Amino acid sequence: MTVQRVTGAVAALGLVLAALEPVRAAPPEDAMKPGAYCPLPEKGEVPRCLDPAQQAYGSFFSALEEDDAHEEDAALATVEETVARGADDAQAYLALSSLTYGYYRLAQRAAASEDIDPQIAARLNRWNELLALAYRSSPEDEPYRAAVRRAALDLSERAPVRLPCRDAEGHETECHSTESVLRGINAASERAGIRGALEGLLRRIFGSES
Repeated sequence: MTVQRVTGAVAALGLVLAALEPVRAAPPEDAMKPGAYCPLPEKGEVPRCLDPAQQAYGSFFSALEEDDAHEEDAALATVEETVARGADDAQAYLALSSLTYGYYRLAQRAAASEDIDPQIAARLNRWNELLALAYRSSPEDEPYRAAVRRAALDLSERAPVRLPCRDAEGHETECHSTESVLRGINAASERAGIRGALEGLLRRIFGSES
C-alpha cells in the first residue's frame, strides 16, 4: 500500500468519525398496530393505543390506579420480566408501553410531593435499569431499540423527576428521569456506528489487496 493511499484512508476515517451521530428513534406511523410502541398520552388522557397493553397486563394497570405500584408484587413483576427479555418476547412492545406509562404515572405522583417517596424512587431506578437492559439485549432488532429510545425520550420530556444515579464516570449524582438510560443508549449507538464505519473503511482499504 502506498503512502498516499494510507494518508487518504486516514483522512477518510476522520470524516467518517466526524459524521457519526447517535441514532434517534422515529415515532411509529400507527401506534395501534401490533409491534408498535404506544407513546405517552396528553395530560389527563389514556391513549387508545394502550388498549392491547391493558388487556394483556390488566393487573399492572390496576396496581397503578390503586396506588400499589411501589410494592413488589406479581402484577408489576410480569411486565418487568417481559421488558427484561427485550425484543425476543412476543409481547415486548406491549410490556414496553405498559412500563413507560407506569413510569409516567409514578413520576407524576412523585412530582406532586415535596420529597420523593424512597420506594417510588427505587422503583423508577429499577425501571431505568430495565429500559437499559431491554436496549442492550436486543442488538439485532433495530425497530425495538428505536422504540426503547423513544420511550426513554418521552419519559425524559414528560416525566421530570430527580433520581439518584451514576454519571458517565461512575460517580454518584442525580439524574433527570431517564437521563442515565439515554446516556447509555447514545454511547452504545456511537460505539456501533464507529465499529461499522471502521469495518467498512478497512474493507475498502484492504479489500482489493487480498
